[in-house]
Amino acid sequence: MNIGMMTDTYIPQVNGVATSVSLFKKYLENLGEKVYVFAPMVPKNESRTFKVSGLKFFWEPQHRFAIPISRKMLNLTMKLNVDIVHSHAPFSMGFQALRISGKLGIPHIHTYHTLLTEYRHYVPLPFRPTEEAVKEFSTWFCNSTNAVIAPTNKIKEELSSYGVTVPIHVLPTGIDVENFQRPMKFSIRERHSIPQNQKIILYAGRIAKEKNLEFLLGAFALLHSEFKNTTFIMVGNGPEMHEILHRASRMGIEDHIIMTGYIPREHLVEYYRQSDVFAFASVTETQGLVVLEALASGLPVVAVAKEGIKDVLKNGVGCILLNKVEKIPFVNALLKILKDPILIENMSNDGVKYVTDHWSMNTMARRLDDIYREVLESSTIRRKKYDSQSFFTYLHRFGLRVF
Repeated sequence: MNIGMMTDTYIPQVNGVATSVSLFKKYLENLGEKVYVFAPMVPKNESRTFKVSGLKFFWEPQHRFAIPISRKMLNLTMKLNVDIVHSHAPFSMGFQALRISGKLGIPHIHTYHTLLTEYRHYVPLPFRPTEEAVKEFSTWFCNSTNAVIAPTNKIKEELSSYGVTVPIHVLPTGIDVENFQRPMKFSIRERHSIPQNQKIILYAGRIAKEKNLEFLLGAFALLHSEFKNTTFIMVGNGPEMHEILHRASRMGIEDHIIMTGYIPREHLVEYYRQSDVFAFASVTETQGLVVLEALASGLPVVAVAKEGIKDVLKNGVGCILLNKVEKIPFVNALLKILKDPILIENMSNDGVKYVTDHWSMNTMARRLDDIYREVLESSTIRRKKYDSQSFFTYLHRFGLRVF
């Protein structure tokens, strides 16, 4: 099977969607499929990846807005004999997937990775859409495809409540378990001059408003007041970097905070493997791959049981989940782990086993392959004509101006 994945983000960018597309490509190819990725950023030496033109977001310079040449992409997908297109965002590359599907008469599957209603703040105020407009746009886009993949049951329920009527399959992104259990390549303590007697609390992800990092900073400040030998490492990049540093300085904890900025994904394993506990307080995750990656590395997790996090983790199995965003219970959970070496060992073993048994990429890739084949073989699949008028109508209603 020849699969064309259309995405606005791909490795080496560090985010959940890029990771998901990369992992599924790798494991689908292990099953014998050919996966072609089209994105505005791709690795230099990875086979079957095609870089499309793009512009940096003014307000998000680490990302690219894809501006592909439609005719070129259409000709290339025809040349590659693509059997099915799979889009990973309902924007620029998603519209290309709609167009290619309609022109070539091949099925289009879409993964609704992100609850877009929770990310409207990234659109500047003059263009920011209303929540209802986002829901309407999402419904139109999903119903323009042949099938939708939701990472969690909650996302499936949300899309159904919008009015999405095409088949919705629940399929989380799995974890490349072996990668998170390989031998360590370097010492993060030596790299960041962290003494051996310091306990390391780790956060990994975008440095962004929706990750609730202000809460984590406050929790760490409270923790550090009681447990002095602690260092908080924040791995990642994003629009809130300067704000977080400013807040840390105002709290008087800047000397105990390490912000690494962007690091290559292959180095992230070292941070998971060599930290003592993973702290995560986001309440907008559709799945939260980083918490599963932490468990796969043997790193205990303390997190808030909201949105996708409560769907992928089980309280007491490698993690402690808190039902509310409250600092004192969160700090107490961190302290409970940090002060008990036996508990750390037990949680580490439980976490690795849980991810291996339930979240292996081998299992998820086989399930996705089955979905592709089901859609391709279904007698209900009909060619869906690309409607350029609807495209511009919904783009405008979403809140973007078209010139």
